[in-house]
Amino acid sequence: MSKFSFVALIACAVVYVLCSRSAAAQVIGKGVLKNPTYPGKCVVNSNLIMSVGQVAKAPNHPCASITCLEGSTVELHTCKAVAIPKGCKLRDFIDTNREFPECCQRHYDCNKHI
Repeated sequence: MSKFSFVALIACAVVYVLCSRSAAAQVIGKGVLKNPTYPGKCVVNSNLIMSVGQVAKAPNHPCASITCLEGSTVELHTCKAVAIPKGCKLRDFIDTNREFPECCQRHYDCNKHI
């Protein structure tokens, strides 16, 4: 699995969020991440080789989880889209060390800007 393939999977999830009609829908992306060296495993990268049923924090994303399914298929779960309070700007995640989905809480900047 190349770094490009995983980045492409995350990019697809972002596009889904932007195009989704349901703002509250949790994003789920799927992809096959297999490597013949590790049959039956989900090979996300050289440091993350998962067994079926295993859930892990997604690499290269501050708050997302991946689940290894049958056939070396992975499911990517990201935070639900939320409405930003009027006049505010969305900022960083509050605590990316928390498990998913608890890590989804975000900071907002609602200060008046000149």
